[in-house]
Amino acid sequence: MPDAACRPLDILLAIDGMHPRGGGPPVVVVGSAVALAKRGHRVTILTTANPEDEAVVRHTWPALDEHGIALVFDVDERASPLAVGKARRAVFERLVRAADVVHIHAVWHPMLIALGRIARDIGVPYFVSVHGVFDRRAMQRVKSKLLKKRAAMHLLGIYGFLDHAAGVVFGSEAEAAESWIPSPRMRQIFVPNGAPDDLGLAELDRADRARLFEAAPAQRGWTRTLLCRSRIHPEKGIDLLLAAFDRVAPDFPDAGLLIAGLRQNEAYEGKLRTSIAASPIRERMIITTELTGPSSQFLYRACDLFVMPSLAEGFSMSLIEGLANARPLLITRYCHMPVVADAGAGMVVEPTIAGLADGLRWFLRQDREAWERMGIAARQLFAENYTWDHVARRLEREYDASVAA
Repeated sequence: MPDAACRPLDILLAIDGMHPRGGGPPVVVVGSAVALAKRGHRVTILTTANPEDEAVVRHTWPALDEHGIALVFDVDERASPLAVGKARRAVFERLVRAADVVHIHAVWHPMLIALGRIARDIGVPYFVSVHGVFDRRAMQRVKSKLLKKRAAMHLLGIYGFLDHAAGVVFGSEAEAAESWIPSPRMRQIFVPNGAPDDLGLAELDRADRARLFEAAPAQRGWTRTLLCRSRIHPEKGIDLLLAAFDRVAPDFPDAGLLIAGLRQNEAYEGKLRTSIAASPIRERMIITTELTGPSSQFLYRACDLFVMPSLAEGFSMSLIEGLANARPLLITRYCHMPVVADAGAGMVVEPTIAGLADGLRWFLRQDREAWERMGIAARQLFAENYTWDHVARRLEREYDASVAA
């Protein structure tokens, strides 16, 4: 049930796409929705979808049905990408009027902007989670991308959309500090992502091992497995990790690197595969796109160290899942989680080949007992800060205060 000071609320969550290929944001929406429903709130999710994706979405997230969370699909009007027609707007208005609070995940889609305007006009408070889209490095790396986003800010009315929100949600103050802040008038709030409190407690079973060995046969011969589980995108820095591992691996012949990637950028994926094929230690570096989505959670239990080499990050779900699975972490400072090092759960390095190589070398020189101590610290950090119940309580307080105001 909600905290004594909070009332049960009707909550509308909105997102541009719930297909698992969307990476972290759909996981965040489902996790927070279920946690809020468990606490006695009534939750509805509105999502864009291609008609052929609806069955996949329902199959991927069975917990929504289990907890009575309504899933409403909005079929995108691709003929007019910058407008929302009258029929769709009527549906949006009905959903907003039925809600006490609206929480919008991401900023660029016309459906999301329309929801914000409707909520503002009706007087329903709304929140906006940015999910890393304003990261300075991600925006500035490609000049055309920055220009397009700045143009979209004006064209779609995003400045007002953010200014009128009850809160613009960043995963941490560190993330906000590394982000472009479009307007000084928008109210920043900080709510991390989370994971189920029982995540990481299950044992690795025979079926899981069989899936792993089918996708990555060479992993059978490794004594220590380093895992990078991520979208395959240049912002994730996987090319730097390959180069760093290539540099240090000759000194540690028992270690191998497994990259379990969610296919997103085929040109970049091709570059990674070419790099692996050219390496003299290619049998100790594997990239697979066969192990993705919720069913691939067992990978953390099959590895010894989790590595996140990101050049730009919002609030990484993979990182939280690594903590939950009691794995030590090697991450870059652009993962915005200095607490990992502070808690003794791992190391934070610069997002460079040299930085990652130094981190890998340090970890691979440690004994099993040191890795186990870091893993215990990682699990404790997760349990005390990043379960979905912790997240739901923070959201609940923000929602309730906005309704009261």
